[in-house]
Amino acid sequence: MDVSRFFAPSYQEARRKFIASAEKAGAELDHFRHPVERAPDGSPLYIDTAWFGPKDASVVLLALSGTHGAEGFAGSAAQIQWMEEETARRLPKGVAVLKVHAVNPFGFSHMIRVSEGNVDLNRNWVDYSKPLPSNPIFDEVEAALPTREGYDDELVDQHIAAAKPFYEKYGDWKMSDALSRGQYGHPQGSQFGGQKREWSTHALDYIIRTKLQNAKHVAYIDWHTLIRIGDGKFVYLCFNDIGDPLHQRVGSWYGADTIDRKTINQQWSEGVARSGGRPGRHGLVFWGIQHILAPHADIAGSVIEFCAKKEEHNDPLRHRTQLQLKSRWLYRNRKYDSKEGKAVVEELRDNTTPLRRDWEESAMAAAHDTYEKILKGAGDWAKENAPIKVGKLTLSDPGGEAA
Repeated sequence: MDVSRFFAPSYQEARRKFIASAEKAGAELDHFRHPVERAPDGSPLYIDTAWFGPKDASVVLLALSGTHGAEGFAGSAAQIQWMEEETARRLPKGVAVLKVHAVNPFGFSHMIRVSEGNVDLNRNWVDYSKPLPSNPIFDEVEAALPTREGYDDELVDQHIAAAKPFYEKYGDWKMSDALSRGQYGHPQGSQFGGQKREWSTHALDYIIRTKLQNAKHVAYIDWHTLIRIGDGKFVYLCFNDIGDPLHQRVGSWYGADTIDRKTINQQWSEGVARSGGRPGRHGLVFWGIQHILAPHADIAGSVIEFCAKKEEHNDPLRHRTQLQLKSRWLYRNRKYDSKEGKAVVEELRDNTTPLRRDWEESAMAAAHDTYEKILKGAGDWAKENAPIKVGKLTLSDPGGEAA
């Protein structure tokens, strides 16, 4: 099978493929248009949903793509492949599927991670009626970073030099944690969780409340990219409370070792430069959905990171710093039609979803296998007629430093 046909070069083409495949597979489609923002070519932006199976299904497989904007290309391809394989016509009894395409259509179309407000949507589900989480190490680092815009070698050197004393002071894990968990005091900074809910967050909230109101159990996938530990591999980030029945259920789908904290720390350390293990998080989509569903339904599942082989860079940290600066430059300047802008877009696209046939083949084979496992698990869940076990509700997780 030529899996390249599931991938798209742009948000608009990914959306067209998603809708065409959903219609062919007999889905019930719905469309949620962004009221203000548009794609770089002026076309409108949408979150699209596709429903398969009975409306009264006790178990619903919820699969998201594009939460982190440009990371949506791989998740979109996985969703399209599933629909093209006609799996939707042979769902387990008592199981339905809801696919949400382009949770962050602005970021998806503009080839960046964040929303129109520079917000990381996977940090945007905190309780804004309460004091927002603090991040004092991030505050220190942000104050030391150069303010000049760009991504030239000199500026990259300055960013790395400014951060170096803090790595020496706090160590790799605490720095990685501070720079990744989310921050709420620097609207122009990275990993900004927002000071209010973004349009996408409100839209997804509405989708969950209206489309999953009859579900008892939700099996969850949120497709992301890209950890550098090998083509065709996945990192399964389960944010159910460790050891509770829902966490154990996810382990029964993918293997208990697969979602074990030690496994994740090892994968994260190998695939992300100077991380020392998986950082903590604030305001994840998963936790927000968990709060919406409780007490009438529970949710179990994972953020799933597509992986790729390590890049041949002499200095991975430097390369990653430069990519982050390029993404920030693109967000702020929007020079998509310039020669410089086109080069940045192409590089960012390849960094989130490698433009290699061998990668596409291995990634889609792994996605197929994952859908098979979670659908079997969903079918077993429905057969059990299991009681609802919401588990611990949280909006923040301190992670846990790797040993």
